[in-house]
Amino acid sequence: MSIFAKDKNAFCTTNLIVKVRQYKDGEHFFSINSIVVDSVKARTVAEKLNEVVEIEKDNAENKGWKNRYYSKPFTF
Repeated sequence: MSIFAKDKNAFCTTNLIVKVRQYKDGEHFFSINSIVVDSVKARTVAEKLNEVVEIEKDNAENKGWKNRYYSKPFTF
């Protein structure tokens, strides 16, 4: 499915992979990591990214940071 609809009043849906970061107990930082059309694949990608976060959480560059990925549908 193309994100460009032929009908200008049509709704298009995709899925955003959102990364949420928090340093210690501070503010949350949100960013769009990627865009995936298929909702099942988007959930799978978010789960895999969260597995990687768990593996890498003890790296020196990640000290104090809490990272989490979420799959969110987006309709426009």
